[in-house]
Amino acid sequence: MRRLLSNSFSLALAGVFLLRPAPSRADEEADRAELRKLRALYEEVVKSDDLTKLMPYLPPRFTAVTPTGEQVKGPNELQEYFKKIWGMIGRGGTYQVKVNLGSTDLYNDIAVSYGTTDEFIKTAEGTEYQFPMLWTAVSRKENGAWKVIRMHGSIDPLTNVFVTTQLNALKWIYGVGGLTVGLIVGILTRFIRFRRS
Repeated sequence: MRRLLSNSFSLALAGVFLLRPAPSRADEEADRAELRKLRALYEEVVKSDDLTKLMPYLPPRFTAVTPTGEQVKGPNELQEYFKKIWGMIGRGGTYQVKVNLGSTDLYNDIAVSYGTTDEFIKTAEGTEYQFPMLWTAVSRKENGAWKVIRMHGSIDPLTNVFVTTQLNALKWIYGVGGLTVGLIVGILTRFIRFRRS
């Protein structure tokens, strides 16, 4: 009898899940269209350095891990992060992002999107950096609107443009330093030989 009740309950529970209305194809396409708008908005926000346009889509519990490895908690910290980045770029510099969507997986009111970005930075001094980045974003639909609750961006930690630029600068410094030391040693050696003879 117990087994019969247990099986009946399992069947009833399965029936509830099977009969629950699945989101229609039209609803899913509307959700994807809304999420694509967020992608375009992010590109505009980075270019214009105006995060206020993105704020309605970031709830207070929003968190992110930035390409520089920093943890950001909340929209205000994200604004501070971008302020710091623009401070390094300098007044009159350029920062542009092209977001390439790999895929978006929808799970009722949760969307997990991932892809790459093509980043372009030109500092106020004229130095240009171009680099790709991997990203993941988790969004949640709240009261009919999508909100981004988690973002993660990363660049290659070993061969990215910033590391290679720094290594090239160090090569020049060590090269010029070695040449200078070599010239000084050569001049001193000749001077000592000249004095002895």
